[in-house]
Amino acid sequence: MGIIMQMMQHSGRFLAHAVPVIVLLASLCLTGTQASEGDRSYFFLSCMDKCLKVNCSNENSSNGEQPPVVEPSILQLLWSCQDECSYNCMWVTVSSFLEKGWGVPQFFGRWPFIRVLGLQEPASVVFSMMNLIANLVMLNEFQSKVPKSVPCYYLWTAHSWVCINAWFWSTVFHSRDISLTEKMDYFCAFSMVLFSFYSMVMRLLHCRIDCISTLFSILCGCLMVFHVTYLSLLPRFDYSYNMKANVTIGVLNGVGWLLFCYSKWHNHKYVWRCALSVVLAMAAMSLEILDFPPIFWTFDAHALWHLSTAMLPFLWYRFIIDDCNHLRALKDKEKLKIL
Repeated sequence: MGIIMQMMQHSGRFLAHAVPVIVLLASLCLTGTQASEGDRSYFFLSCMDKCLKVNCSNENSSNGEQPPVVEPSILQLLWSCQDECSYNCMWVTVSSFLEKGWGVPQFFGRWPFIRVLGLQEPASVVFSMMNLIANLVMLNEFQSKVPKSVPCYYLWTAHSWVCINAWFWSTVFHSRDISLTEKMDYFCAFSMVLFSFYSMVMRLLHCRIDCISTLFSILCGCLMVFHVTYLSLLPRFDYSYNMKANVTIGVLNGVGWLLFCYSKWHNHKYVWRCALSVVLAMAAMSLEILDFPPIFWTFDAHALWHLSTAMLPFLWYRFIIDDCNHLRALKDKEKLKIL
């Protein structure tokens, strides 16, 4: 803890283009559900029964009646008549619970959120986009300041695209929670955690291509394939295993980087950025432990976690830029010795 505190003391129109892509992806699959107190309640079930009969039956459609709960235009690609009934009945149920003083219930495993532009969890969508954009901006800075000949250049470039891909699917998933988007969000999030761990080990090996690095690369690749295959073949998604896998790899990654920083602390002061990034990332994870109804029906603990990580890429990429320049200097010295 003393080491961490010492390190801490050394510190200092995308939506408009993304929504059509999100709409297209989200319309491909059926919604996956997980029962909760709200959707099991009499208020919700009774409301759904009436809403479906009145608005979504073939009889009413044949009589020329238009389902009044169905939102117009592009939202119909994301939300079917049944989905609209579920959304409206969710708020009927929330009102009934609050009137009786029962507190805010969850529905299908999540809190009720107000939709904005058809997006299911607008705050998490925006904050995921912020993380995505931050990685894109800093990747551009990294590539402009680090030559391709520098060791670890391609490693960190690949790491950036893995992160960008993960945050893209986080944006899509929070826009519309369906079977495809949920799995892609979890799989890509794990790929980001695993690749971060892989990058840490490869950095310790100075990004050399030898038997050890090759075997480790194969091991990580097999772990990723196993993770995706195992969760895909199960009849129900194993959330417990997925969480344990992410936490285990994440802790190993964080501890590894802190040990790296400790070993370099006296001779390479730039590692404070790495240490601070790791400490802040671990601190941000504590938000995932919290669980409360969304503030203004928009901001929940998960959304705030995404917000808290949005600034970390600016700190992290400056560390890897400095570190790559350090490796470049070492490489130049080795060349001079050979000459």
